Amino acid sequence: MGFLTGAYLKMQSARMRLTLENELTRILSQMNRVTKQIGQVERMMTAQQRNCNMGIQRQMQVAMQGTGFNPEMMESIFNNPQSKASQEQMLMMQAHSSAMQQIQYMGAQAQSTWADYFDMMREAQLEPLKDLEIALKQRKANIESRLELIKGQEQFGQQMEKSSQKDFVPEYTGQG
Repeated sequence: MGFLTGAYLKMQSARMRLTLENELTRILSQMNRVTKQIGQVERMMTAQQRNCNMGIQRQMQVAMQGTGFNPEMMESIFNNPQSKASQEQMLMMQAHSSAMQQIQYMGAQAQSTWADYFDMMREAQLEPLKDLEIALKQRKANIESRLELIKGQEQFGQQMEKSSQKDFVPEYTGQG
């Protein structure tokens, strides 16, 4: 009876092992797809954020050029300390400086706002994928532990089958 029980246990364990191995293969495939998706979303978001920052920088440059300040006049005042700047020139320099500060402040605010936006978008798009990745890793670990148990059960069935085989071997000694 041990032979049949061992053979049946071995067969059922092999069947279960194959089923678990197939499921593990599907999980690994799905994990690879999810990991790839996470990378694609990260790259897309990084590229969009970089493009946004470059757009803000371009807008700041255009705004700075549009202040109406003559850089040659500023250079001549700083290069010739003996020349006195007129009150009008000083007011223009102050206005220019104030406008530049305002443009830089607005640019920094815009970059901060967009950085927050992209962080929220990353979280919204990546969290479900990362949660799925964690769930798949847990399923993978569960299946791997079950596979180890099944392999042990399969080996036990094989040992049981082998130990009972001697009962089926006829004795040729003539003493029995």
